[in-house]
Amino acid sequence: MSSPYGPPGGYPQWGPQPQGPGMQPAAPGYPQPGGFAPQRPPQPPPPQQPPQQYGYGQPYPPGGAQFPQQGGFGQFDEFGPKKKKRSALPWVSAGIIVVILALVVLVLGFITPGWFVKPVFDSASVEKGVSQTLRSSYGMTGVGQVSCPAGQRVAVGHRFDCKVTVDSQPKTVTVTVKNEKGVYEVGHPR
Repeated sequence: MSSPYGPPGGYPQWGPQPQGPGMQPAAPGYPQPGGFAPQRPPQPPPPQQPPQQYGYGQPYPPGGAQFPQQGGFGQFDEFGPKKKKRSALPWVSAGIIVVILALVVLVLGFITPGWFVKPVFDSASVEKGVSQTLRSSYGMTGVGQVSCPAGQRVAVGHRFDCKVTVDSQPKTVTVTVKNEKGVYEVGHPR
């Protein structure tokens, strides 16, 4: 038994039918040999419905009211607008760099080579050294009080005068710095 929709258990075939050797198209409304069905006229598209409006006095859609997301604007937490959290990494990195630079400046400034530290002589040590030099190197006896100015810098070629009493007579002794390690030369009293 044959059906107008094609072979039994098959599916209807619509649209233009393939033509092969020895096949002729059937008249409209009649089944073709081999179980092909006639062409069906095209169906018009269903009419479009306007979008449903919901609002005051209108029922809500199934599942409750739904509001569109605002893409980052208008998002609030319980205390007001949400604020974006910024990464602390740039600030931490900058802080670490500043600390490292400060340590480098301190080491180079105060320890080695000591750009901020200007070495100066200890006046009490220079006074003691002048007194010993006058006694041992110059063989002077009666060397009394020695007074040298404070804050004299340790620089090669720098000179300063110290006051000394020899045999109760006031004298002046010139001290000359010989190297950067603080070696100095004591001149003859005048």
